[in-house]
Amino acid sequence: MTAPPPEGIEVHEQVPLARHTYLRLGGPARYFAIPEDAAQLERLLAWARGEALSVRVLGGGSNLLVADEGVDALVVSLRRAAGSYRFEGDRVSAGAAVMLPALSRAAADRGLGGLEFAIGIPGAIGGALNSNAGIGDGRAIGDLVESVDALGGRGRMTIPRDQLYFGYRRSSLRGAGVMVLGARLRLHPRPGEEIEAELRELLAHRQATQPTAGPNAGSIFTNPQGDYAGRLIEAAGCKGLAVGAARVSELHANFFVHDGSASVAEMVQLMAEVQRRVLDHAGVRLRPEIEWWGDGPLPEVFAEPEPDLPDEPDEPGAANGERGVF
Repeated sequence: MTAPPPEGIEVHEQVPLARHTYLRLGGPARYFAIPEDAAQLERLLAWARGEALSVRVLGGGSNLLVADEGVDALVVSLRRAAGSYRFEGDRVSAGAAVMLPALSRAAADRGLGGLEFAIGIPGAIGGALNSNAGIGDGRAIGDLVESVDALGGRGRMTIPRDQLYFGYRRSSLRGAGVMVLGARLRLHPRPGEEIEAELRELLAHRQATQPTAGPNAGSIFTNPQGDYAGRLIEAAGCKGLAVGAARVSELHANFFVHDGSASVAEMVQLMAEVQRRVLDHAGVRLRPEIEWWGDGPLPEVFAEPEPDLPDEPDEPGAANGERGVF
């Protein structure tokens, strides 16, 4: 028999995760909780260990695809326990659940530059650190990191920058067995009018090149070395390709969209078909950038092991969102 959750912490059962992801797709979590602080978080994790429950961390949900069947796990949202930020001079300490556009705007309001690139990335700090989120000109979150706060088997820890690695859409935090709680970033003073001009330019570019009006998860595939996933998908004739209600965007081929009636199974089938067509056309096997949450074996489209890639620029304006499995 399952032991009751820790006293004073609300733990809900069979919570649909579609409402917590940008794609608005996916089945329920067996358990779902939003701890108020780090102490409640640690109590939740202790309870999960005692019940042999896997734990998944939900941030912004912008780069996440959850199986139609959901997940047999405790899903923890950090939006209360790690949802604040604090500026001290040209540095900011931000919790893992702080959204990148909000932090970018807050820095701009204080005349601090460095986070302008993040204004159009609809993810949270935790996922951005795991995937080293950035944009096409090479700027990425890892360049700003002084230290990362995390929770591991030995409790809370602060990991200094010289013990971290950040590369193209990856970091040493991913798969390290720690839960990212936040980071300390170093910014730099910059004239407010310059910051505002760049923010307007970046947002205008995003509006013009990405399907921001409907549900999407940002870039579906990572860019292969020396090329762009969007270009390869378009060259393979996949713009507008559909499986059921899931469709490759006509505006940006590396964005997949739907009208609200799609299933996750349709989205996965569409990904697999696009991957197959690009392989047939260009001899390149695209690797998913979006995170998969599901029980049992990975869908084949996700099963490709990650190669050791050198740093490569991302597609201009491509969004990178949340990654956070613990």
